[in-house]
Amino acid sequence: MSGRHVVAVDLGTTGLKVAVVDPEGRVLGHTGEVLPLVLGDDGSAEQDTEGWWQALGRCVRLALSRADVAGRDIGTITVTSQYSSTVAVRADGTPLAKAVMWMDSRPSAHSPFAASPERAARWAQIHGIVAPNGGRPGQVALYRSGFPDVHRDAAALVEPMDALAARLTGHVTATQNTMFPLGVVDNKVWGSTSYDPELVELAGVDADKLPQLVPLGEPRGVLVASAASHLGLGTDVVVADATVDTVTSAVGTGARLPTRCGLVIGTTSVVATHVPSPRFDVDHGLFTAPSPLPNSWFIVAENGIGGKALDVFVNNLVYPDDGLGPTAPADAFERVLDAAAAVPAGANGVLFLPWLVGSMAPGFDRRLRGAFVNLGLTSTRPDLARAVVEGVALNAGWLIPHVTALAGSSDRSISLGGGGAAAPLWGQILADVLGADVRRLANPTVTNAHGAALLALVENGAMTWDDADAALSVTEVHHPDPSVAATYRCLLDAFVDAHERWGPTFRILNQRRSDSPPD
Repeated sequence: MSGRHVVAVDLGTTGLKVAVVDPEGRVLGHTGEVLPLVLGDDGSAEQDTEGWWQALGRCVRLALSRADVAGRDIGTITVTSQYSSTVAVRADGTPLAKAVMWMDSRPSAHSPFAASPERAARWAQIHGIVAPNGGRPGQVALYRSGFPDVHRDAAALVEPMDALAARLTGHVTATQNTMFPLGVVDNKVWGSTSYDPELVELAGVDADKLPQLVPLGEPRGVLVASAASHLGLGTDVVVADATVDTVTSAVGTGARLPTRCGLVIGTTSVVATHVPSPRFDVDHGLFTAPSPLPNSWFIVAENGIGGKALDVFVNNLVYPDDGLGPTAPADAFERVLDAAAAVPAGANGVLFLPWLVGSMAPGFDRRLRGAFVNLGLTSTRPDLARAVVEGVALNAGWLIPHVTALAGSSDRSISLGGGGAAAPLWGQILADVLGADVRRLANPTVTNAHGAALLALVENGAMTWDDADAALSVTEVHHPDPSVAATYRCLLDAFVDAHERWGPTFRILNQRRSDSPPD
C-alpha cells in the first residue's frame, strides 16, 4: 500500500475532518462537518456516534472528489481523535449508545477514587500523577450504574478513535497509546500489550469490557465490506494504527523531537512535543504517555478551550440566533477578527479568561469559568474580540514554558496549526506573548489529519521521518514585536493572578450548578 494515497480522519470534539494525502505527504483535498454536542442540564456532554459514521461516509467521498482521487487509489485509512471520552461498542464495532465526552461532568460523581483515598494514593504511586476526578474511570462507572443495559451488552468501552477503527475493521482493538487515559496499562514501559491486573482493579473496570491490546504502530486490519461500501473505498484498504490526537498534533506540527514544540488551536488548545523517557510535572498538570513513535512518549499538555472561545463569542454574543440581533453573515469570523486586529495590544485594558469548561494545564481547576475582566464605560465589542484572541494566547503562553522545561528544550518558538492558525492575528499575538517566533503552518485546519497521514506513511515504509518533516510547509513566520512586550508581560501576570484569586468566586457561583463537577 506504500505507493497509494492515504485517507486521514480527524474526529475532534466538535467536528470531523477528512484529508486525502498522496504518498509524498501532500494534502490533495479535504473537507469536514460540524458535530453537535448534546449538552444536558445534568452536566452531560454527549455525541451521536451514529452521526460520526454518517458524517465520515459523506466526508470521505467529498474529500476524494475534491482531491480528484478515485477510491481504488486509496491504500490506507487512518484515524486520530480527541480522547478521554468513552464509547460502548459491540464486538463488530457498531456503537450501542452516544459517546460520553471528556467534558461531561457526571463521571465525577461516579469516580472510583472519590470514596477511597487509599485507592487514589496507590494509583498516584504507580502512575506518578494524581488520580482523575472523573475521567475515563468515572465514565466507565457511569455506564455501569447509569446505563446498565448498555454496559451489559457492550463488548468493550473504548476511546473514539478505537470505536471508529473497530467499525472500519469489524473487530475491537486498542493500543497502549489509546488506552492511556483509562490508566490500566503501565505507561512507564513503552510498547506494552497487556493490562496490569492491579491497575484494572484500581480503575474499577470489568476486565471483560477491555478491548484487545495490539502493538503500537501496527495496522488494525483491513476494511470490512460494509465499511468499504459506506466510504466508497476498496476492501483491500489497510486500516492503520489509530492514535490520540496529541500525537498527530505533534507529527502535524513537526514536533516529534524534544527540541521542537507545536501548538494546535482547535476546539481546544494543545501543546505537543515528544521526549525519550517518561516525565512528570505534577504541579502544572503535565505528564507523559506512550506514543506510537518508537521508544517515545508525548507530553500530555491539554490547555483547555481554544478556538471554541472565539466560536462562543461570535455565535453567542455578536451574532446570536435569539431574535435580538442581526443574523450571522457568512464571513462572521472574518469580520470579528478584522475588528479585533484594529484594536491595540492589550485590548484597551479588557482581559478575557477562556476557562469555559474549567481550566486545564498548567493550572487545573474544573470549577473555573470564563469571564471578561476590567470592562469600562468605553469598552467595545472589538475590544472584547481582541481580548478573546489574547486570552487564548495568554493561556498557551502560560503553559508552553512549562512544557519546554519538562522536555529539556531552550527553544520557545512554536509551529502553529489548527483552525486558529488560519488567522494571522493569532500567530502574531502568540509571538508577542511568547517573545519567540511562531511558524504558522499551511493547511492548518487539517493539522491533525495531515499528521495522522504522515504517521501512517512512515509506519508503512512509504517515507522517512525526514520526509515527513519536509512535507510540512509554513505560510508565515511571526516575529515578536518588542514594542508590545511589556504590555503582554503585564497581561500574563494579570492572567495568572486571576486564575489564583478568582477560584473561590467561581466555586461559590458554581457550587449548585449540575454542569460543574465537584472539587
